[in-house]
Amino acid sequence: MNQPQPIETIPGRNGPGRRERRKAETRARLLAAARTLFVERGYHGTRPQDIASAADLATGTFYIHFADKREAFLAFSEQASRELMERVHAAAGESSDFEDRIYRSLEALLGYSDENPGVLKTAFADATVIAADVPRSAGLPEQLAESIAQGLRQGMKAGRLVDEMDPDLIAHGIVGLVSQVLRYGTERGTPRETLLGNVTHFVSRALVSQG
Repeated sequence: MNQPQPIETIPGRNGPGRRERRKAETRARLLAAARTLFVERGYHGTRPQDIASAADLATGTFYIHFADKREAFLAFSEQASRELMERVHAAAGESSDFEDRIYRSLEALLGYSDENPGVLKTAFADATVIAADVPRSAGLPEQLAESIAQGLRQGMKAGRLVDEMDPDLIAHGIVGLVSQVLRYGTERGTPRETLLGNVTHFVSRALVSQG
């Protein structure tokens, strides 16, 4: 009498699961290759066929997972944003001190940048030069600004921050300020503690309620 096969070995029973895992693994390979090439060559210097080749896959496989290069870039930017924001949120923790949260957040941002050379620079810079019809809300700067805006709204509601300013506008201003200052400070070799202290103090003095 034939013994029943264990469920996990019945032919075809786990087929869809295996296919989904292989599909996810293939997409991950393409995204890793895209990440490397976008950092090394920039958005315009990277082609879909280059990404596929770097992942050791056929060009047609690229188009199974991404509609075009723009979609691949957005996936790269979203991945970097998710990684960065997880790190920033973990560093800021539950601290109620606004200046301390800003300092810890910037420290986490620089730590991520150190461990992922070129990723933030590419995601920030190339998001402004890719095709105009790419959703602006999908880029790393926009996602970072939205996170900051949420924190500003909470601080304003609690009375810790001045509330006569537009939190979304100010959040985008902070992102621009941080991006420029960190780039300039890094290029001139400003000590990290000095750089972080200056930016934190400037933002805090502008936003913390004195009442």
